[in-house]
Amino acid sequence: MHARSTAVFAVARFAPYAVRRVPRRGIGPAEVLVVLVVVAILALLLMLGLARSREVARSATCSRNLQQIGLAMQLYEQVTQRVPYVAPLEDRNNASQGPLAAILQQLGRTEVTGLDIQPDSEPAPPLSEPISERYLPDFVCPSDPIATSRVFPAPVNYRANTGDQPEGRGGPFMPGGSIGFNEVEAGDGASYTAAFAERLVGTAGTSTETSRDYQLVPGPVPREGCPEVPGEPLQTDAGRSWLELGWRSTLYSHALVPQNPRSCIDEQGRTALMGASSGHVEGVRVLLMDGSVRVYSRSINPEVWASLGTYLSDVSQEETPESSSLPDEPTEP
Repeated sequence: MHARSTAVFAVARFAPYAVRRVPRRGIGPAEVLVVLVVVAILALLLMLGLARSREVARSATCSRNLQQIGLAMQLYEQVTQRVPYVAPLEDRNNASQGPLAAILQQLGRTEVTGLDIQPDSEPAPPLSEPISERYLPDFVCPSDPIATSRVFPAPVNYRANTGDQPEGRGGPFMPGGSIGFNEVEAGDGASYTAAFAERLVGTAGTSTETSRDYQLVPGPVPREGCPEVPGEPLQTDAGRSWLELGWRSTLYSHALVPQNPRSCIDEQGRTALMGASSGHVEGVRVLLMDGSVRVYSRSINPEVWASLGTYLSDVSQEETPESSSLPDEPTEP
């Protein structure tokens, strides 16, 4: 009996300690906040990485497009001994083809993808029918969302260089002139003369990026900048078609550095300040006459940019394309 009482006393004595539980500590607000911050940072880094990789791919595609245009231009010159002729710009509705359309027509192709130079191969005959206006991925930079959205029937991001003057002087595609590669090589610019460069298409009324658009102004347009014309609305159809010839869609100049916030064309369509621009962070891609593609930032020295636009060293403000030492106006091929 005594032993049993002792056992019961021992159980009673230690029972409170046996059933005692250590309270569980839950996740507090501070821990939840830390986890959310870590997850948000990781998601942000992932999104930035994806965006960066996509832009790298888009940039590569843009460079490849320009390289193919350069190859097409070289094949065209081998057949005709000159680059596509640009007719004098009398008005905004010039019926002549733009340089890219002329290249396709002469080469007998409907796109520049897959072009290659084969030794001793016979050139394809020119297209018998006029080339039709349509969307061509070859002529659109993937980094321009308005161009890729197809708000225009045949958008174009790659324009031909007319030179370093608002009138279009000194460049390989100057209106009223016609040159071959050998003349560029012999000129002041040598092979380091721009042939084509990027230009963002107009907003088409879908965006507030007014730097894409242009204004019609009284001519001639001065090199110093677009004149102020209060009340004149912006034209939003820049780069609407690679088929047409003119400042609106297929020509640009090196009169002003890339990404200039204002562009303008005179009411007769003869002179303009229509510069290069792009959606790439690093700068504007330019196809040079030697076939290479280079990137130039918006901070480039204006004199360097101007010299890149012309292969001539003596282009003056008083000269006109008709009075320069260029050949007489040829007929369309």
